[in-house]
Amino acid sequence: MKTRRFIFFFLAILVGVGAGLAFGWMMMPPAAPRNAPLASLRADFKTDLVLMVAEEFQNDPDSMQALTQLDKLDESDPITLLGNSIQYAQAISYPEEDLKLMRDLLNSMDAEIYLQWNADRVP
Repeated sequence: MKTRRFIFFFLAILVGVGAGLAFGWMMMPPAAPRNAPLASLRADFKTDLVLMVAEEFQNDPDSMQALTQLDKLDESDPITLLGNSIQYAQAISYPEEDLKLMRDLLNSMDAEIYLQWNADRVP
């Protein structure tokens, strides 16, 4: 009698798990968020993306393109985003070579390039 009770207990658990999975996969499948802007990313992900821009800048030193890519992450001010990302990267102990890449990108931005990029950006 005890064995039969355990069998039905585990059978009920299996049926419940199977029904839950079937319902979740067939009736309510997960969906990716729509229209999620890059500006809504957490600081660590933004810092990683800034590092990617800095790595690309090292291979192709085009300041205008780098500013445009940074602007996609945060439309307020790409230079401020770059500075904040460097501070965050230092705070969480990014490797020194990554920090150097981001600093090199920041140092390559001068006022003339920024003003030209900003003038080209605004219609």
